[in-house]
Amino acid sequence: MLTGAVRQIKIWTSWLEHCMIAVETEAGPQLQCRRSDQWRTRVTSADTSEQVDARLDRPLLVLGALMAAGTFAAALDATIVSLALDSIRSEFNTPIETIQWIITGYLLGIATVIPVTGWAVDRFGARTMWLTAMGLFLGASLLCGIAWSAPSLIASRVLQGFGGGMIVPIAQAVLARAAGPSRVGRIMALVTIPTQFASVIGPTLGGLLVETTTWRWIFYLNLPICLIAGVLAARLLPPDEPQREARLDLRGLLMLSPGLALLVFGVSRVADGTTAVLIPVAAGAVLLAGYVVHARTTPHPPVIDLRLFSTRWFRTLAAIMLVYGGFFFGAVYLFPLYFQQARGHSALQAGLEVAPQGIGLLLMVFLGGSLADKLGPRPAMLGGLGLLALGTLVYTQLPADPPMWLLLTALAVRGAGVGLCVGPLMAAVFQGGLPKASIPRATTAVNILQRVGGSFGTALFAVVLTSQAGAHDDATPADFSHTFWWVAGLVVLALVLTLTLQRGHPAAASADD
Repeated sequence: MLTGAVRQIKIWTSWLEHCMIAVETEAGPQLQCRRSDQWRTRVTSADTSEQVDARLDRPLLVLGALMAAGTFAAALDATIVSLALDSIRSEFNTPIETIQWIITGYLLGIATVIPVTGWAVDRFGARTMWLTAMGLFLGASLLCGIAWSAPSLIASRVLQGFGGGMIVPIAQAVLARAAGPSRVGRIMALVTIPTQFASVIGPTLGGLLVETTTWRWIFYLNLPICLIAGVLAARLLPPDEPQREARLDLRGLLMLSPGLALLVFGVSRVADGTTAVLIPVAAGAVLLAGYVVHARTTPHPPVIDLRLFSTRWFRTLAAIMLVYGGFFFGAVYLFPLYFQQARGHSALQAGLEVAPQGIGLLLMVFLGGSLADKLGPRPAMLGGLGLLALGTLVYTQLPADPPMWLLLTALAVRGAGVGLCVGPLMAAVFQGGLPKASIPRATTAVNILQRVGGSFGTALFAVVLTSQAGAHDDATPADFSHTFWWVAGLVVLALVLTLTLQRGHPAAASADD
C-alpha cells in the first residue's frame, strides 16, 4: 500500500508540474494569442483525428487541470456537508428525515438541471456554460452560509445543485471530446485524482470547521475556490463555437425534471406510512411515461435521446450507473452520521474516521483508469465492486461492536473499490462506439441516472434508518447495521449487472443489437 501511495504521489506531482509549465507557456499578460491558437488547434485535432496519439500531451493536461479546478469545489462541498448534518440538525431542531433533504435536495437540483446541460453546451458553448455554472455554484454557496432555517438551507442547496449539476457533465464532455477513446480512461482518472482528493481532506476539514467555528463555514469555503477556478477558466479555457440552431426540448424538459423530482419526493415520504405518498409517486411515473412517448415521437432532439439505449452495452451501463449512484451517494450520508450518533464522536473525530475511504480511493483511482484503457472497463469494475461489497459487509455487523481498526480498514477497502470503479465506469460510456456528436447527450443521460440514483439511495437509506430508529433522537448501531444491509444489497446488484458487460473494448457495441 505504501508503494502504491508513493507511485500515486509521483504521478500527481508530475501531472501538476506539466500543467504549471503549460499554463506558464500558453498564458501570458496578453494571453499570447498565437500560442493559444496552437493549443486550440492541437486540442481540436485530438478531437477529430481518426488515430489519436495514446500519449497524454500538454494541451490535454492543461484542459484537464482547468476542469479539475472546478469539479474539486463541487466534490469538496459534497464531502464536507455530510459532517455538518448533526450540527445543523441540532441548531435547527429538525428530525433526521428533514435533515437528509440537505443531501437529497442538492442531488435533486443536480438531476433537474442535468437534462438541459447537453443542449446548453451546444447552444451557448462549453466555455460560457462552464463560467455560468461556477458563478451559480458560488452564489448558492453564499446563500447556504447565511441560511436562517432548515427550509431556507434546503432551498439554497437545491440552487447549489443547479450549479454543481452542470459542472461535472460539462467537464466530462469537454475532456472526452479532446481525449478520444484511447485516452479517455486515463484523463478521467487523472482529473479524478485532485477531485477525489476532496474526499480525503473534506471530512477532516469539515469536522475541523464545525468544531472550531460553525457549520456555515463549510459553505463559505467554496467562495475563494470558485473565484480562483472561475478566473483561471475565463483566462485559459479556449472558446468554442456555439450552435445557434440548437433547439431546447422544452416539452420534454417539463415532463422529465418534475417527474424525477416527484418520484424522489414520494420515496422520501414512505416513512410517514400514509397513502398520500402515492400521489407524488404516481404523478412522477405518469410524467416519465409521457416523456418516453414524447422522446420516441418528437422530430427534434429530445432531452435524453432514447436511441442511446438501443445497444445492450449502454443499457447495462445505464442500469449500473443508477445503482452505483444509489449506494455511493447514500453511503456518503450514512457513515459520518453513524460515528456521530451511534458512537457519540465529535464532528472532527468523525471526519478523521471517514478519511481512510478517500485515501483508499486515491491509491487505486489511476490504476482503474489504466486498466480501462488496456483491458476495457469490466475487470476493474468487477474488482472495485468486490472490494466495495467486502468493506460494506463489515458495517452490517455493528451490533457486535467491531473494533475501530476494523471499521477504518473497511472504509479504506471501500475507497479502494470506488477508486477502481469510478474511472472505468465513466470511460465505458465513451468506449462503446458512440459518435462524437452524441457524447454531450450521452454524458447528460448517465449523469442524470447517477444523480437520480443518488437521490433515491439517500432518500431510501434515510427512510430505512428513520423507521428503525422510531421515536429515538439518535439511531443505534443496530439501526445503522440494518440500513447498511440495504447498501450492501445495491453493491451486489451492481456487481451482477457488471458481469453481463461485454469483455474488452466494445468498439462495435452499437451493432450488437
